[in-house]
Amino acid sequence: MVRDVWIQQLQKTAPKVHCLTNPVSMRDVANALLAAGGSAIMGEDQLEVQELTELCQATLLNTGVPNEDKLCACMIAGIKANELEHPVVLDPVGVGVSQFRSRTMKILLKKVEPSVIRCNQEEACALLNMESTIPGGVESSVELNPEVQRKLAMVLAKTYSCTALISGETDAVSDGERSMLLGGGDARIKRITGSGCMLSALCALLCGTGLAPYEAACAAGTIWKKSAEIAKTRTDKMQGGIGSFYVHLLDALDGICHGNLSMKC
Repeated sequence: MVRDVWIQQLQKTAPKVHCLTNPVSMRDVANALLAAGGSAIMGEDQLEVQELTELCQATLLNTGVPNEDKLCACMIAGIKANELEHPVVLDPVGVGVSQFRSRTMKILLKKVEPSVIRCNQEEACALLNMESTIPGGVESSVELNPEVQRKLAMVLAKTYSCTALISGETDAVSDGERSMLLGGGDARIKRITGSGCMLSALCALLCGTGLAPYEAACAAGTIWKKSAEIAKTRTDKMQGGIGSFYVHLLDALDGICHGNLSMKC
């Protein structure tokens, strides 16, 4: 989709995303969605998640800092979103790092059909082999070359009948048939807690505009890489540190998604 079209659609629809997300990054996710032109509704109590899902255009299931109550709420919200035919983005944080995370993720994926899975390389490997001895983690230590990562995304997408966005130095996006590699960005984004959570939220936001999952994931990944590149330029110019980079990252996201900043900057 032409960039001007999705910007217009984003501004027209201003989607609300029901975020069952990592408590470590709740504020960051909310701020990223607001900067991009959408908004977040956050609620994880099992007594209200179905109602909140109905109020939104997309659902984000981020399983960071899991517990049984939260994972049950994720299942309830995900099932409701599937019933409503709302897009569901799954961020399986740290799957594979413990038996509990792997076991509950198996159950979740049997009950909920994600539109997009956004994860790092380690988490992708764990999802494809839940019994693997490869340790999963929030911060990936697996370093695959881009072509292997692209193939991994295709296998993950086919396995779960969805779009997969696997983050890394290069991001790989696939719907099982098509695939795309997204380069660029800046390595400092790894030093910001919740940067992956924010990318997952952007995937949900763009799905909520009516974009197909593959196009939404490609757009979200491209926007996030470009935001990091712009933040790098601005931070280096002022000789700033990681705090400055974070501020410039949100500023760039705001500028791109509101049409005030060229993706070529």
